[in-house]
Parts: sequence; C-alpha cells; structure tokens
Amino acid sequence: MIDNLVASDDCQHLTVTWESGEETVLSAACLRKEAKDAWSIRERIDNGEVSVAQGIRITGLTQIGNGVNIHFSDGHDKAIYPFPYLRELSDRFDK
Repeated sequence: MIDNLVASDDCQHLTVTWESGEETVLSAACLRKEAKDAWSIRERIDNGEVSVAQGIRITGLTQIGNGVNIHFSDGHDKAIYPFPYLRELSDRFDK
C-alpha cells in the first residue's frame, strides 16, 4: 500500500509515496488536527477541534504494523495512522 514515508526538510509536511508511484503531501498541522488517539478525540469532544500550535513539526516517524506513529513538536506522540487512514487523509487534504 505505501512504498515510502518521509518528512520534508522543514518537518512541516509528510510525503507519502504509494505503491502505485503516486505521491501525496500532508501538512503536520493537518495530521495533528486529524489524529484519532484518545487525547485528540477527547479534545474534539471538549473543544470542537484539536488546537494545533503554529509551525508544528514532525519530530519522528515509526512504522507500526500497517500504519505509522507520528511524533510532533508539541510533544504529542500517541496517534497511530493506519495506512488506509493516510489514504483517506490524502484524498481529502493533499496539498
């Protein structure tokens, strides 16, 4: 499904290279805002959305099974993005 994942030089975007050769680009802010971990879901319930610091960056990528755990400069490191969810986000938010 995914051939490669790489953060941009400024760490503010994630480039996803799909097995088909297609590339999509997602911003760190989008990924942080769309996280589906318990903390982010709770923030959406309480505040209507996840607040994201201006200039948020990707600080780490760890593949976990059929997904990736993304660490962010605000210290958030709980969300795992299954590859099908990255596809969905790419279809909605590719810049």
